[in-house]
Amino acid sequence: MEKKSFQGAWQMVQMQRIDGAKVTNYFSDRYNVSQIKIWSGGHFIFVGKYEVDTTVSYRYGVGTYNLQGNIYEEDILYHFDKAYEGRKNKIWLEIRNDTLLHIFPVDNSGKPDQRTHWIEKYVRLK
Repeated sequence: MEKKSFQGAWQMVQMQRIDGAKVTNYFSDRYNVSQIKIWSGGHFIFVGKYEVDTTVSYRYGVGTYNLQGNIYEEDILYHFDKAYEGRKNKIWLEIRNDTLLHIFPVDNSGKPDQRTHWIEKYVRLK
């Protein structure tokens, strides 16, 4: 994957958490999620509003990244969960037509952790 192919702003349209055989879909009647992720140069930022039942939370993250093929690694500078600050997050990125797949965590070959991983899908904002 080329860096320039995903530069710009993307709207999340699906988020799933896979725990073994259990799949939780975060775009459902119970969850209302709105999140945008932007890449520019060697930096990324995401910001989102998550509503679960009557609870609202805001999520954000900022940092730099490196890309080797489809293996994308974020260096997290700021994060809504302070435990992530200073950490690296290894992700599989892939563009299929107008959709960007964002799967994490993955190993060095791009395979997701089979115990627990996330699949996020984004569409490019125009």
